[in-house]
Amino acid sequence: METSMKKFVMKHVVEDVMSIEDSKEVSFEEDHFNIHWRLSLSRKGEFFSLTLKALMSFARTMREIEAKVSLKVVSTSGRSLIVEMDYQFGNLFSVIDPCKWEDFISRKKLDKEYNVDKKVTIEAHVTITSMTGFGKGNLRKFDESIKDLSDVVIVVKNRKFYLLKMFLGLQSSYFKSLFFGNFDESQKSEVELKDINPDDFQNFLELIHGESAVNDESVDGILHLADMYDSPTAIKRCEEFLLKDTEKTLKSKLEMSTRYNLKLLKEKCLSEVKTVADIRSVLLQNISQMETSVLGALLQKSLDLQN
Repeated sequence: METSMKKFVMKHVVEDVMSIEDSKEVSFEEDHFNIHWRLSLSRKGEFFSLTLKALMSFARTMREIEAKVSLKVVSTSGRSLIVEMDYQFGNLFSVIDPCKWEDFISRKKLDKEYNVDKKVTIEAHVTITSMTGFGKGNLRKFDESIKDLSDVVIVVKNRKFYLLKMFLGLQSSYFKSLFFGNFDESQKSEVELKDINPDDFQNFLELIHGESAVNDESVDGILHLADMYDSPTAIKRCEEFLLKDTEKTLKSKLEMSTRYNLKLLKEKCLSEVKTVADIRSVLLQNISQMETSVLGALLQKSLDLQN
């Protein structure tokens, strides 16, 4: 049984693309998995470049993100240009070495062959395969020192976690099925989980074992796994943190509430939307990606404000 990776998509419509001045760029920014990202289309001379940056502040501790990135430009006629690459973002070099698709098309070719009709949609499709240096200090050990108290070893990217099958099964329907269902893993003493981050798994384990593992840096990763493994206790505790203690923006909280079906958080976020500026602040660039019920609630608030 394999798990899914952390994925997100950024989309932005660039109006009047042919009028972008030389050495200028059009950009927009979004938060995904507690990282601030910037996607931009720039012009240098007669050519366009597309750039994705992970905006991480300089720190003594190296932070790295390994990802599969697909950069895409779509014209109004439906024609598209696309490039795919594996890329490593880091807080020590991301500002001077972003993920860049340089000089991918000339203004003349874009205008004549792609029928841009003065606008294009730029996209970044990102699959994060590894995040290093984002975790807090460990609050509990799951290493070989507790080997005698465990009955299974879970391996995540060569890192071993010594655990109890029964406890995991009580906390998660996924692990209940994995260890006590009709899967080969139920008979194994060592099981590998693929495509997840070991720091996220450490934080998830700490939370379900009663530690205060949730903060603004860890909550995305914990919720990602809690939702994936169907762990109600972990989901509830993350929602409680987001309701009371987080410093995340209203937009980020509302997006997380819909992504992980956090009903109380969604209600609270919508109750805090009281002005037209609030409505604009929570809208995603691509409105079609927003949940229908949220769009409906925002539309009703907009109508109420006009009356």
